[in-house]
Amino acid sequence: MRTLNMQDLLKQYKIDVEFIEDFLDNDPIEIQEAFYKRAEILKHFNDLTLKELKEFLNAEKVLEKHLSQIKQKYPLLYEKTIEPQNELLKTKLIDIFITS
Repeated sequence: MRTLNMQDLLKQYKIDVEFIEDFLDNDPIEIQEAFYKRAEILKHFNDLTLKELKEFLNAEKVLEKHLSQIKQKYPLLYEKTIEPQNELLKTKLIDIFITS
C-alpha cells in the first residue's frame, strides 16, 4: 500500500513541478503544496525504489530552475521550508554516493 501511495505522491509532485512556473505569480498555496509533497517524499527517501528515485531526481532538476525565483518572491517560505529540505536532500544524496 505504501508503494502505491508513494507512486501517487511522486506523480502529483512531478505534475506540481511541471506547472510550478504557472504558480509563481499567482498561487503561493500551490507552491507550498508542492513542497509539502516534496517533504513527504524526503521522509521516505531511503525506501524509494531506483525507479522512484530517478523520477524524483528528474523532477528536482526541473524544480532547480525555479528555486531562485521562489526564493526571491517567497523568502519566508524558502527560509522555513525549502532551504531545510534542500539540506536534507543534499545530505541524503551524499550518503547514497558514499555508500555506493
